[in-house]
Amino acid sequence: MKTSREAEIIVEKATEYAVKLGHEFITSEHILLALLEDKNFNYVLNQYGIDVTNFTNEVKEYVLGIAVVKGKIIQPKKTAAVDRIFNRAFTSTMFSGRERVTIWDIFISLSHENNTHSSYFILKYGIEREDFVNFIRQYFTNEMMNEQQKSYYENILEEYCTNLNTLVEEGKIDTVVGRKKEINEILQTFARRNKSNVLMVGDPGVGKTAIAEGLAKRIVEQDVPSYLKDYTVYNLEVGVILAGTQYRGQFEERIQEILEALIHKEKTILFIDEAHTMKGAGNGSNGGTDMANMLKPMLSKGKIKVIANTTWEEYTESFEKDRALMRRFYKIAINEPSATVAKEILTSSAQYFEEFHGALITTEAIEAAVDLSIRYQTDKKLPDKAFDLIDSACALKRRQDKQPGFSIHKQDIIFELSKFTGIPIDQLDEKKQTNILDVEGKIKQQVYGQDESVEKIMESFYVARAGLGPKNKPLGTYIFIGPTGTGKTELAKQLTKNLGYSLLRYDMSEYQEKHTVARFVGAPPGYVGYEDSTLGGGLLIRDIERNPNSVILFDEIEKAHPDVSNILLQLMDEGYITGSNGKRVDARNCIIVLTTNLGAEMAERNAIGFGNLERTGDAENAFKEFFRPEFRNRITAVCKFNKLDNLSKRKVVTKFINELADQLKERNYSIHVDEPSIDKLIEIGYDDKFGARPLERTINKFIRIPVSKQLLVDKSSTGCRIKVRLDNNEFIIKFLKTDSSNVSTNANTEVRVPI
Repeated sequence: MKTSREAEIIVEKATEYAVKLGHEFITSEHILLALLEDKNFNYVLNQYGIDVTNFTNEVKEYVLGIAVVKGKIIQPKKTAAVDRIFNRAFTSTMFSGRERVTIWDIFISLSHENNTHSSYFILKYGIEREDFVNFIRQYFTNEMMNEQQKSYYENILEEYCTNLNTLVEEGKIDTVVGRKKEINEILQTFARRNKSNVLMVGDPGVGKTAIAEGLAKRIVEQDVPSYLKDYTVYNLEVGVILAGTQYRGQFEERIQEILEALIHKEKTILFIDEAHTMKGAGNGSNGGTDMANMLKPMLSKGKIKVIANTTWEEYTESFEKDRALMRRFYKIAINEPSATVAKEILTSSAQYFEEFHGALITTEAIEAAVDLSIRYQTDKKLPDKAFDLIDSACALKRRQDKQPGFSIHKQDIIFELSKFTGIPIDQLDEKKQTNILDVEGKIKQQVYGQDESVEKIMESFYVARAGLGPKNKPLGTYIFIGPTGTGKTELAKQLTKNLGYSLLRYDMSEYQEKHTVARFVGAPPGYVGYEDSTLGGGLLIRDIERNPNSVILFDEIEKAHPDVSNILLQLMDEGYITGSNGKRVDARNCIIVLTTNLGAEMAERNAIGFGNLERTGDAENAFKEFFRPEFRNRITAVCKFNKLDNLSKRKVVTKFINELADQLKERNYSIHVDEPSIDKLIEIGYDDKFGARPLERTINKFIRIPVSKQLLVDKSSTGCRIKVRLDNNEFIIKFLKTDSSNVSTNANTEVRVPI
C-alpha cells in the first residue's frame, strides 16, 4: 500500500506545524489544519457549502493554544489518535481495491475519531460523514477525478522537474548556435517507434546541456517535425529526487510517480543531466533496485522519450559496463566546436551577458577569449572556457563599481586568463611581448658559462611564442648533456622562474624498475591502483592536467628504465600523453627538458701519454648509443653544457655569497669577501668532475657556518659589518661593530678559520 504525494504533503505540513510551534505531539488537529490548507480539499468543502475561512481560523486558533514544550526543540511524536487515523485510512483503501491513500481517505478516517477537538469542529460545521462521502461520489464524476489526477501529476512534475519549455517562453534560455547536426540527429531518433532515447557523450563544457535546451527552444518555436509539436521537455536532476528520502522505498516511489506523470501527461521528453548518477541512485548499500533499472522497461517499450548526457569517463564507468542499459539509447558524440563555430556561439550569446552585466563586449574580446583559451587553457573545452573568460571579465568590472555601459576589450580577457593560468600578463599580451627578449639576458645572469645552450632554447621559444611553431607539439623538447654541476638543472629552474611557468621535476633515479612506469601513467587494468582517483591515471597525467603551462624536467634520464623513456615518445612528438585509464592530457604549452650525464665518465678519463688533454665527442657518442633513433629524432635541440671557465667559477662563488648576503641583510648585517678569498674558495671547492656543487659546500664550511656560530654566541653583534679576507692559509672573518652613527668602534670580533 502506498501513500499519494498529496497525502505525504499533509503529513509533512502537520509535522512542520508541530515543530514550528514547539509542540511535543502531532495531533489530529494538526492533520485537520493541514487538510484545510490543501487547495483541492478546500475547493470540495466550498462546494459542499462550508464556510472554509471560519473553519480554518477556528482550527488554527485551537492549534496555537496547545501547550508548548519549553527547552530544546524536539522531534514531535504522533498521538495514538493519529496512528489510528492512518491505519484506518490504509485499511479502507485496501478493501476498496485502490493502491494509494488519498487526502479524502485521511479526512474520512479522521471523522471517525470522536474524542478529539477535530471531530468537534467537523460536527460544529455540519459535515456528516456518510453524507459527505455520498457528495463526493455523486458530484465528483470521473471527469472531475481525472482533472484532480491531472493536477496531481502536474504537481509531481513541477516538484521534481524543470519545464524547459516554460524557461524558453520566459526568455531564460540562450539561442543555440552551431549544433544543428546534433539536434537533427536527436529529432531523427525521436521518430523511432521503440528505443527512441538519446545519450549525448562529450567532455565537460562542450555544450551538451545547451543542446537539450536548444531542442526545447525549437519545439516552442514550432521549428520541429509534426510528430514533436506540442511536446514538453522536462529537466530531471537525480539529486532532487534523492533529497529527503529517509526510508527504503521512498526513492522508488518518487521515480514511479514521475514516470507515471510523464506517461499520463503524454507528449513529454525527459532530459536527465549527468545521467551516470542513475547508476546506484536509490539503492544505498542494500543492493536494491536503482533508478537505471527502473527506467529500463520504460525505455525499451517507448513509453517515454529520454535525452541523457554524460562525460566520456563516466560513460566508460557506467554505461559500457551495463550493456542492457546502453542498448536502449542511441549514442551521439558531442565534440568540442571549432574556433570559428565557438566565435559564432559567443557572438550570438554576447547579448545575454551584456544585458546581465550592463556591458558592451567587443568583437576583439570575443576573438581573444576563443583564441587565447585554445592556446593556454588546454585542460578545458570550448565554448565553456571562452564563456568563463568573458563572464569573469565582466564580473571584475562590476566589482570595481563600473557604471553600466562599460566595455570589455582584449586586455580584460588577457588579465582574466593570466589569473586562471598563472602566466604573466607580459607573456600573454602581444604588445608587451617585446619584454620576453629580456628573458634571455636574465637567464644568462643566473646560469654562467652556458650562453650557447641558453640561446638554443630561447630561439625556438621565440618561434613558438610568435605563433610560427608547430601547433601539435610541445613548445620545445631539449636534452641537456654535460658533466654534473655545470648548470643543467639550474637552467630548467631559471626558465621556470623567468617565463612564469610551473616546474614539474621528476628524478629519474626513482624510475629504474620496469613496474615504475605505472607511477607515471597509472596502473594497468586489473592491478592495484587502477581506479585510484587521487593520481588521475598516473603522476605525470595528474601533474600536467593541473599545470598545463609548465617546464617538465626529467632529471638524469639515463637512469630511468627504457620503458619509462618509451612512454615519453608520444608526449615529445604529439604534445599529448594518455594514462592507463584513458585520460588524455595536453602538454602543447609545456617545455620538456631532459638532463643526462652520459659520456661524462669517459670524458674525465685522460688519454694515455697525454695527461692534460680532454677527450671530446664522448657525450654525443654515448647519447647516440643510449637512445634509439626515434627518441633522438623528437629532440628539438641538444644542449651541451661545458665545464666552467675561470670567470664563470667566480660568478658562481659570487652568486652563493650574494645569497648569503641577502639572508644577512634581512637581519641588519652586511658581508664583504675579498678577491683572494674568492680565488681560494674556487681552488678548494671547484672540481672538474663534480662541477659547481662542491663550491656551495665549501662556502658553507668556511664562511656560512663560522658566521652563524659567532652570531649565536655574540648577541651584541647585531648590525655589524662582516669582512672576509685570506691570510696565511686562513680565512679571517671580522665582525666590525658600529655605533648609532654607523661609525666603527673598537669592540670588534675576529674569527680565524684554518684551511
